[in-house]
Amino acid sequence: MRKGGYVALEAAGLVITALAAQTMIRGLLDRDSEVLWGILDRVPGGLTGRLILLGCIALVGMVAGGWAHTRQRPNTGRAGDSAGSRGRGKL
Repeated sequence: MRKGGYVALEAAGLVITALAAQTMIRGLLDRDSEVLWGILDRVPGGLTGRLILLGCIALVGMVAGGWAHTRQRPNTGRAGDSAGSRGRGKL
């Protein structure tokens, strides 16, 4: 996968995580509201089942975004790295 694909997967994972976590928190605080406008009404287990499903969706989004973030090849060195001393013995 090219760098653009990893960036897109990371962005999608972050958006999915943010939306699912926000909806899950709203469902915990306001038990009378419909979670995701009733899209998840057919999930078994009532409100608990819906919140567990949203938690799993948020977790999958977080893992996908994190995986894509670690697979990107950085163009520059990280802060604190001394680029000139890699692969050399003790100075």
